[in-house]
Amino acid sequence: MKSLKLLFCGCLVSLLGCAGSEPAAKRSVNADEARAQSSQAFDALDGKQVSDQPVEMPVATPAPVSPVMTVDASKGSLSDLLHSYACPNADDLRGQGIAGDANSALTLAQKEIAAKIQSVVVAKTQETRQANVDAAGKESIQSSFEAKTQVITRLQNAQDAKPIVTLTMAGKYGVAACMRKSDAAKPFVKEAGLLQDSVTLAAKLFEEQKHPIIKNKAFKTVRDVYVRSLAVQDVLDGLGVKSENRTKTIYESVLQKYNGFRSQYAFYYQENKNADANVVKQSRLVFERISAKYPVRAAACSNGLMLTLSVSPAVCDEKSLGFSCTATLNLNGSSCDGESYFSINANVKGSGRYESKEAIDRLNENISKGDWFNGWVAELDKWRLE
Repeated sequence: MKSLKLLFCGCLVSLLGCAGSEPAAKRSVNADEARAQSSQAFDALDGKQVSDQPVEMPVATPAPVSPVMTVDASKGSLSDLLHSYACPNADDLRGQGIAGDANSALTLAQKEIAAKIQSVVVAKTQETRQANVDAAGKESIQSSFEAKTQVITRLQNAQDAKPIVTLTMAGKYGVAACMRKSDAAKPFVKEAGLLQDSVTLAAKLFEEQKHPIIKNKAFKTVRDVYVRSLAVQDVLDGLGVKSENRTKTIYESVLQKYNGFRSQYAFYYQENKNADANVVKQSRLVFERISAKYPVRAAACSNGLMLTLSVSPAVCDEKSLGFSCTATLNLNGSSCDGESYFSINANVKGSGRYESKEAIDRLNENISKGDWFNGWVAELDKWRLE
């Protein structure tokens, strides 16, 4: 510790003086000279053992505070004197803080550095939001990703923001601290690697899915993780740290396959054409209701949801108030290969006062306009690809 203190005094004597020498720290101090002197102190502290655990702000980091030098008010304000000390490297992130004790002042200096990193995150995220849209022209960044941009409201590796000078004046302490951009980038480098692995895994899951709804969700996962990786990459670029983004080629391959999947996806409809005339008519009425609300193709199923309708012949009963006819409608949804996804049904009635034909006509009208279809809509809506 004594050698460290002597090192600081030797390095900084020309600026502020040490133990009674004439202080010389002023705003006109030569920046290159100050930076060179600060670099020696910075490198000396670089050898100290510190915790590797992330430290949440505003809790003070256990990083050592540099030896305290007492200055008097005649040399200028504490803030101005701190400004006289430049970082070892011109592009280092710098922060300073003034508080009632040295540790609190260091915490404030680290918090100022964290704010500068945060500003890079926000700026780069905005660029990414503007540059990345999906095929439909909508932003592909979700609210969960927007929240992610707030992750650096704390300095995750605060121990790398090291004090270059600690001054005291009239019971107040001031600390100037510096952080290399490569150190500031450490959490982002780690996250970039994790996100690239996540994109690779999500792409594999997308490739394996046959179920259209799950496949659609799998693509959204690939897209969201990919865009997050772009944002992190932009932050690294903003911090001057270059790293390889391996996800672009993977994502472009997934996107091409997804666009092909979406272009073919539809509801395919199949009806029983060998039924009697009433059943055929009722099947047609059901088809018209479905096709009015969903993209339905009356063709061979290639990629999408196969809808198979069966209509039971109407059963009519004569009662005291006339005739009542009931038909059972059953709709099965499956893959083009025949894997069943769901089955829904409805009993639709019609009544007539004088004859069964009147009841059948009412039955057909209810098939065409009745509320029974609302239950089917609730199921079919699940199979739309958003």
